[in-house]
Amino acid sequence: MNEEEMARSVARGLHQYEQERRAKARRLYLRQAWVGIGAGVVFLLGVLWSFGKLG
Repeated sequence: MNEEEMARSVARGLHQYEQERRAKARRLYLRQAWVGIGAGVVFLLGVLWSFGKLG
């Protein structure tokens, strides 16, 4: 394996690492968004319930 091939495989590995890191950050962001939306819905239902609007 010459220097050019080594440099190419290192660059390919770094590129793959960056892609995996971005995908992980995207999954974390989406999970946090869904948890936030769920918490908002629960909060709103709690407010409506406390005012007697539900049931």
